[in-house]
Amino acid sequence: MMRMAFGYAELARIGLLALALFGAGPVLAEPAVPCDADDPHQVRLQVSVSGMRSTSGNVTVTIYPDDKTHFLDGAFKLARQSVPVTLPVTQLCFAFTTPGYYAVALFHDENANGHFDTTMLGVPDEGFGFSNNPKLYLGPPDLAKVRMAMHQGDNQIDIKIKYY
Repeated sequence: MMRMAFGYAELARIGLLALALFGAGPVLAEPAVPCDADDPHQVRLQVSVSGMRSTSGNVTVTIYPDDKTHFLDGAFKLARQSVPVTLPVTQLCFAFTTPGYYAVALFHDENANGHFDTTMLGVPDEGFGFSNNPKLYLGPPDLAKVRMAMHQGDNQIDIKIKYY
């Protein structure tokens, strides 16, 4: 595993990234609306997650609305699922009634403790990712970089997990 050296300011920004991504409290899995491929009016988001470094734990995926003031604020999430890791790809499906723009954030909860874990220095200790796989510069991405248009029917997104 590659370790990167960070200064105090960079570590503080990474810690803020972890807090912004998934909040300070535990992540509770919520039931998802069932995806129904026979419903032509349903908006289905098919999420494929790759790059997990082990089969341990779960992948937790959260969907956010197209609202930059509430992006990454768990109180405003639209849906969340946590499923066991399958390699090489873990797949999830989310169903919505309205087409529009949505954003995805996820993490690999390797120890299945319901938390996005960080090191004592605040560096993420578990993998994470976002829709559109943006490059990250020591902080969370802007909503504009991760938002995606979803239409009625199937919408596919592939996200590769990143580890520090």
